[in-house]
Amino acid sequence: MESEQTPAAPRFPLVNPSALTAAQQPVHDHVTSVSKDAFGENPPFAWADDEGALIGPFTIMLYAPSTGTEFFDHAIKVGTDKRLPIRVKELAILAVGGHFEAAYEKYAHARLARLIGLSDQQIADALAGREPVDLADAEIAAYRLSLAMVSGKGPVSEKIWSQVREHFGQEESAVLVFLISSYTYIAMVLNAGAVSEGFDSRGVTVD
Repeated sequence: MESEQTPAAPRFPLVNPSALTAAQQPVHDHVTSVSKDAFGENPPFAWADDEGALIGPFTIMLYAPSTGTEFFDHAIKVGTDKRLPIRVKELAILAVGGHFEAAYEKYAHARLARLIGLSDQQIADALAGREPVDLADAEIAAYRLSLAMVSGKGPVSEKIWSQVREHFGQEESAVLVFLISSYTYIAMVLNAGAVSEGFDSRGVTVD
């Protein structure tokens, strides 16, 4: 029996490049250009299908062009901010994706995390809400903050925040908060759209 959470048809169907509207074309071109620059010809995860149709959260951006473009630029800016170490960022994102069970976010960032040296066990633990072993203290603090932000209600505890401030300055702490918040936004968008790891316009799994 099919799960009630599994839509019978895509909520936001992929848009083949040949079918883009005038409003969608600039969004498609911008996301494609930035993604190619960031990930090259052999990206660690699929962000488009073989025909060039955007997948994952990028599909949904096409349905709200101005909002989608602005948020894409924001997410890229926060995600590439060099004030935070890359492992800190990926651990925080894994905590978010795992908490919300956002399939595409989990898929993409597990692959990125593997590239920067996190082990399969560390990645699995981070996605499951279990604090991975053999992390630096700053990485642990960031992971704990991420879990606290997505799973708690009300202000983050002083204990968690103090741990963050032991390792990050005021600016870095703010960037970390924006990073976690941005990927929470993405996870919610993905789940509202019932986005899986990614299927091309012909229904073939993208890997």
